Amino acid sequence: MNVPVTTHELVLALVIGIPAAFALGRMSHRVTWFRAQAEQKYSLPEFMRGER
Repeated sequence: MNVPVTTHELVLALVIGIPAAFALGRMSHRVTWFRAQAEQKYSLPEFMRGER
């Protein structure tokens, strides 16, 4: 059964959903950055020498 979404429900979902999605994205970025820093094996000069 399709129940139409009211404007109030839509606004409430956006007010809660957008900040929640933003916060999850920032948290995910921090976790990824931390993991990348923990797994770093080469210094920058070593890495650049390997890229040539």
